[in-house]
Amino acid sequence: MDLPTFDDLKGENARLAARVAELEAQMARAPIDRPSLYRMTDAAPWGALVINREGTLDYANPAFQRWLLKPTPAADERVEDVVLPALLDVLRKPLDRALAGEQTIFEATLDDRDGSTRYVRVQAAPRAAGDLGVTGCVVSLYDLTEAHALDRAARENQEQLERVNAVTPSANYLFDFETGSSIWIGGNTEAVYGHTVEELTAGGGGLVRTLIHPEDFHLVGRRLAHLATRPDGEVSEFELRVLRPDGSYRWVLDRAVVFERAPSGRIIKTLSAAIDIDERKRAEERRTLLINELNHRVKNTLAAVQSIARQTLRSDRDPAEMTHVFTARLVSLSAAHDVLTRENWEGAGLREVVDTALAPFDETRIEASGPELRLGARAALALGMALHELGTNATKYGALSGDHGVVRLTWRARPSDGGAELDLEWRETGGPLVTPPRRRGFGSRLLTQGVRADLNGAAELVFAPEGVVCRITAPLETVPRPDIGGPPE
Repeated sequence: MDLPTFDDLKGENARLAARVAELEAQMARAPIDRPSLYRMTDAAPWGALVINREGTLDYANPAFQRWLLKPTPAADERVEDVVLPALLDVLRKPLDRALAGEQTIFEATLDDRDGSTRYVRVQAAPRAAGDLGVTGCVVSLYDLTEAHALDRAARENQEQLERVNAVTPSANYLFDFETGSSIWIGGNTEAVYGHTVEELTAGGGGLVRTLIHPEDFHLVGRRLAHLATRPDGEVSEFELRVLRPDGSYRWVLDRAVVFERAPSGRIIKTLSAAIDIDERKRAEERRTLLINELNHRVKNTLAAVQSIARQTLRSDRDPAEMTHVFTARLVSLSAAHDVLTRENWEGAGLREVVDTALAPFDETRIEASGPELRLGARAALALGMALHELGTNATKYGALSGDHGVVRLTWRARPSDGGAELDLEWRETGGPLVTPPRRRGFGSRLLTQGVRADLNGAAELVFAPEGVVCRITAPLETVPRPDIGGPPE
């Protein structure tokens, strides 16, 4: 049963007081019996007490019983003998003021006859009877204990909800499909939608509709149709993209349950919680990209190993030497892979590629200089293998085979029509006299064909008498992090 509000009680009390005054005025002209006067208050949900100027009770209704020591109506009893002392103590001054023609309204917390603590609002008003003046007073007592308990519980629930909303990562809302807008919004809306609760509330359904990516809007209707066929309490979730104030889209996971249905079963309201899962989605897409890249790299690596094995075994070297050459080339390939693995195969710095490729050789006799540049993964592998072959050749036959030869490795980036271009030069001096080889080996093919295929550039290998010179030119490409997601075109 709904509890009457204080305004309802005040209005009804005023009506009754007017009626009592009217009947008292009639009594001044023609007396009537008291049952007729007070019958109207017998069923009132609030307590009513009528006291005459002599301090004797004229009437107490049943709702006042918990504050009396004797059964109602307790007429013709003295107030001190009937009214509960705890209530009488707080009534003494208001009763005096009522007899003086002044009304008093106050609230108090009192224990009733059974020891139950009650919160009450009391009104003590003068009882007038026309020309007779103030003939007594009327006390109206409204028990607000349950109303206060509900109000306190509501405040506590609101405080708890606010604390939950303060720490939750989700944006929570109650959506009304009849009005097409949220009737309640809370939680961490700025983290999910980039808008405050106040902004989302003011924007209404129009703002919400503009936030959903056009390609994902149909998911809302699909989720609603799914919930309509499922029992209440079952959670339905879907992922969608929402527009942020900066113009970007982020992935959101939205979970909802039915909050209210029409008698026909049609959904009227849903309660939802949405969290930002953009980082997770990007991580998943990144993982898929990396797995695909790994598969591609493994196939390329196996192809490279196969080529190294075929070219090495094709030579007329003895088995021990072939084993050494084959192992060295695999180690070089592995070292280049290590460099790329440290950067998730997103590219590598040229300086690190150079240092890694030339680490097996006498680095005190190799002078390397040039700016730090970024290479793509494919270019880094190709250049690392090429430098390894140059170092191996210099150690066996060239500048590093004797005691006085040196290698100067220089590179620079220069502008070109397509952006920037890498110029790299390997120059040997101080070694034995160089004569051009009678046939091209694996190293020569790797330098010329590999650079052309993997670097999209060109390599010039010159066997000058004073030392081998190798010049490599290739376009430098910007090596960005993998682009996963982002706002669609």
